[in-house]
Amino acid sequence: MKKRVLALLLCVSTAISMTGCGSKGESVEATEAVENTESTEEVPAVPLAQYDLKGSDYVTLCDYSAIPVTISGDYDVTDQDVLDYVEKIFTQGGPFYTADPDKTTVEEGDIVNVDYVGKLDGEAFDGGTAEDQNIDVSNNSSTSGSGYIDGFTDGLVGASVGDVIDSNVTFPDEYPNNPDLAGKEVVFTFTVNSIQKEVTMDTMDDEFASKQFGADSVDGVYKQVRQYLESSAESTHKNDIYSALEDYLLENCTVDMPADYRSDVIEAIRANFIDRYCSGDESQMETVLSSYGYTEESIEQEWSDSVESSIKLELIVKAIAEKEDIQIDDTEFEDYVSTIVSSGGFGDADTLYSNYGYGDSVYGKNQIRVIYLAGLVLDKLAETAEVTENAVEETTESVESTESADSTEE
Repeated sequence: MKKRVLALLLCVSTAISMTGCGSKGESVEATEAVENTESTEEVPAVPLAQYDLKGSDYVTLCDYSAIPVTISGDYDVTDQDVLDYVEKIFTQGGPFYTADPDKTTVEEGDIVNVDYVGKLDGEAFDGGTAEDQNIDVSNNSSTSGSGYIDGFTDGLVGASVGDVIDSNVTFPDEYPNNPDLAGKEVVFTFTVNSIQKEVTMDTMDDEFASKQFGADSVDGVYKQVRQYLESSAESTHKNDIYSALEDYLLENCTVDMPADYRSDVIEAIRANFIDRYCSGDESQMETVLSSYGYTEESIEQEWSDSVESSIKLELIVKAIAEKEDIQIDDTEFEDYVSTIVSSGGFGDADTLYSNYGYGDSVYGKNQIRVIYLAGLVLDKLAETAEVTENAVEETTESVESTESADSTEE
């Protein structure tokens, strides 16, 4: 459920990004915050569990029966889009290799697939054994670019597919990866499995498609890519509609902002930030913020703006859910929580709730329920929304190209 209301609530509830949701160049990533989060039974810095507010007490709803929504985006997937994405896979994920049946003897410049075992005084040593490794013989490295110790690949030139050869190699005098091997002569026993050839999007066959991508054929690769792109486009289309719905609700519903709730959430964010990023020492806050280009005033303004939008959306969502009798199914909610826990690395639901509630797990769970409820409300509003899709605007480059062509014709 990648909706902006979720993003806003995540941003406010976790207080993990100093740049705020939707800003460019986030300086503290969500993943970092997850890693820094520990389940705790400490009393929360600010008791927020008291704020399980009823939306209708604070909101005068607008007419949301047929919300006008205008979106602009490219939501169609063309054959060219699929081709471009497959090319991207090969460009960014490759190079890819497969066995070359026409080559049997290793030469300079070859990529060789081997198994190897490193032995010191006849005994295999830790970290010296590997299987199914593609080695760039001339560059003495793996095909990913990781280098080997000098002389590692020297014995492979001239070997034939199927050969088992021993190669004497001496580790450098200083070898911090394993000091026990520093300066020692060892023997690497290589089994030459095959000589490789590069596979491109134009030369891949069904066997390679199955091994590398889990597809049943080359056509299956393109089918998978199309399905992925269409799913992404559909998700983007839906998110754009939901974002526009939220904007409309914020602009047209009237919210009597509960001042105590607003100030307490901001204080909880501030306390949480000091605890996590300033080692609990408030005097460090200015220094830490300045390292990210912030002042206390600017970051607190950003927190304030995010909190205000978040609380307004929270109360509007609750008010609409109350009016429309939209209820949360507890079993489905638990499945939703389990998904967040597993995908977000929280460990368990209690850790998730504690994180979202600044140590107040009751409040944290309430906030996760609001996020889930927002999805249900937006689903309903989208059913009756009057959606207008504008064509994607031409890029500056294409406009300039057209103008240039017109000028030439004149």
